[in-house]
Amino acid sequence: MASKVKITVSVDAGLIRELGGASRKKGKPRSQLVEEALQLWRRRQLEQALKDGYLAMAKEDHATAERHLAAGWEAIR
Repeated sequence: MASKVKITVSVDAGLIRELGGASRKKGKPRSQLVEEALQLWRRRQLEQALKDGYLAMAKEDHATAERHLAAGWEAIR
């Protein structure tokens, strides 16, 4: 299990009130909810990086296919 580290951050008071309400409703400590939110943020960052990478690869593959298609047409003319 990963070790836990205490940090101090400044957060909007309204968000802290919402966090407290969510903590009571879910029966989980605030720190656990914050950790879950950070894990979700990290997962979404990784998903976006993968999506961006695949889109870039698709554009590159399309450009390569276009170049080969043009060369193919030249070869059969």
